Amino acid sequence: MSAEIVVIEVPSIININEYNMLLSLVSKEKRSQINRFRLVKDAYRTLLGEALIRTAIMSRLGVPNENIAFSYNEYGKPTLIGCEGLHFNVSHSGDWVVAFVSTAAVGIDVEEVRPIDMNIASSYFAKEEYRELLAKSEGERTAFFYELWTLKESYIKAKGEGLSIPLHSFSVAIQSDRTITLKPEGENVYFKQYQLAPHYKMAACSFKNKFPLTVSHWSIEELLVQLSFDWSLRKIQP
Repeated sequence: MSAEIVVIEVPSIININEYNMLLSLVSKEKRSQINRFRLVKDAYRTLLGEALIRTAIMSRLGVPNENIAFSYNEYGKPTLIGCEGLHFNVSHSGDWVVAFVSTAAVGIDVEEVRPIDMNIASSYFAKEEYRELLAKSEGERTAFFYELWTLKESYIKAKGEGLSIPLHSFSVAIQSDRTITLKPEGENVYFKQYQLAPHYKMAACSFKNKFPLTVSHWSIEELLVQLSFDWSLRKIQP
């Protein structure tokens, strides 16, 4: 199976019937989490993230939604019960939710580019990253910060060990040909950046050099159709 990245744009308003339908198709635990959000946009992002990954799993494995269940490691990274060979990761920021599905351990991160205090970089970036950041012109610095940040976050998420890996304990470097290297070396780890939308940065990391060339854009209507379809029927059809 090839690697796949699927994305969905978060609307300002989701029709109440569609919202309730999506909510009914996620786990009881996830519904409880979503209902606790005070901000509607936070609830939307979390709901669409869960729906997106469930739909991607269903379409790849041909299993009905009700058969999908997750377990979590000590750092909170989920795995699919009964199919440990399928790996996935979800990220959301601003108006976008993204998901990466593959047969290798993967991580993905999307960030909305906003003004930020560069002093944060001195605490979370490796020394060589911070030097490179400061060498950029003032007009380039914010975008470059988010490029580094999404690359580093995608690696952390692929490892599945959360912030037990300090962000300043490793560095990523974007070469002149746009290839990306990791230090310290020793792991077979690969990166790819994607252009998602203006004022957003997105990066993916994988422990196999398998990335889709482009991302797949889905709509809420497509999610509902896929989630409501009984994929087990597809197995017995010619």
